[in-house]
Amino acid sequence: MNFTKQPVQPVINSLHYTEWIIKDFKVLFLLSERILTEIRKISLVDNWYEDPIASATYIDRVNTCFISVRQYHKAFGILPQVGDRLYNEDTGMIVQDRSIDGGLMTITFTLSL
Repeated sequence: MNFTKQPVQPVINSLHYTEWIIKDFKVLFLLSERILTEIRKISLVDNWYEDPIASATYIDRVNTCFISVRQYHKAFGILPQVGDRLYNEDTGMIVQDRSIDGGLMTITFTLSL
């Protein structure tokens, strides 16, 4: 599944696209403080959290992480757990936290390096 380029979302909010759905649950991602600190360091503007250049690498990785979550669910029938690495072993992100909200039908993964 290829996702179209959409306007950059502020990285301090949850990152999500309408296509990110597994079993009727919307999948959202949050970036850990460690990743946000890295983005803030490389940004050249005051509103670093909306800097599309500094955020681009991480937003692309999050898209790949969703693909990993979907493939993991398809293969094993469960969602990745805290501590699992998404993307690949060398440049991937780790699931730092995971929460499920049945009322809002959302699954939120907090990602770290």
